[in-house]
Order: sequence, then C-alpha cells, then structure tokens
Amino acid sequence: MRDHRPQTAAHLLDSDGLTSIQQRAAALNQLNTAVKSHLNCAEHCRVSNYRQGVLIIETESAAWSMRLNYERYQLTLKLREKLLPKLREIEVKVNPILAAVAIRKQDKIPDIIQKPISHVAAQHLLATAANAPDKVKVCLERLAKLAQKNTR
Repeated sequence: MRDHRPQTAAHLLDSDGLTSIQQRAAALNQLNTAVKSHLNCAEHCRVSNYRQGVLIIETESAAWSMRLNYERYQLTLKLREKLLPKLREIEVKVNPILAAVAIRKQDKIPDIIQKPISHVAAQHLLATAANAPDKVKVCLERLAKLAQKNTR
C-alpha cells in the first residue's frame, strides 16, 4: 500500500525515492532515444511511459497518431528483438502540448532586425542633436555612437 502523505524535501533527498526517480527518468530517456531511432515521425512523438509490458507513446496530433499506428506492428517487432523482450503492446495517445512545444523551439525571426547605422546617418543624428533638448540630445548622441561601434 502506498503512503500518499506529504513528505519533506529533506526526506525525499535522503531516501531512495529520488534515486529511483532519476533512474526511471534516465531509462525512459534511453527508451525514447531508441524508439525515435526506429520511427519516421520521431520529431512528432515521444515515449511517455513503460509499465507492465505496455509502451505509451504520445504524439502531437491525431494525424501523427494515425501514422504511428500504421508503424506500430513493425516497431513492436523491432523493440522486442533489441530492447524490450516483454513488450506486449504499444499504446498511442494524442498530447497537443507537444505541438506547442515544437513551435516554441523553432528559431523565431526577431520582430526587429537591427541594421548597422551608417557613418552618414550618424552625422545627421549629431547635427540634429546640436539643436535638440537635453534628453533628446543624449539619446541621439548615443545612437550616433552605434555607428562607430559597427565600423570597428
């Protein structure tokens, strides 16, 4: 029977619980790598869990789930041969959060692309700063200094 009472952090760190969690996470990560090496749609799915002979794989959409279901039999055979001899079945679940994570990971193009300030533009900024109020003058001079940094 499991004890579901709250435990202190010190107790968790001292007990074997943390070690077993780390070992389980490492094993699932290794299994995830092995499964992805056998799949054509590896970037759209991940291993979620393995328990009692059932491998649970999450996909980012129903379309990828269907694609993975087509590959399920071959994947089962390969995993039984090489890694999981006690594998009974593969369960595929849809987790839309995976798609959101993939979008965030892509390199986003910045909204503002900084172009270098030319020497002529810096001269115009300094000329404008000569007749500007103090606050504006400081800002314009700072912008003009950016042209000097870019030419070095």
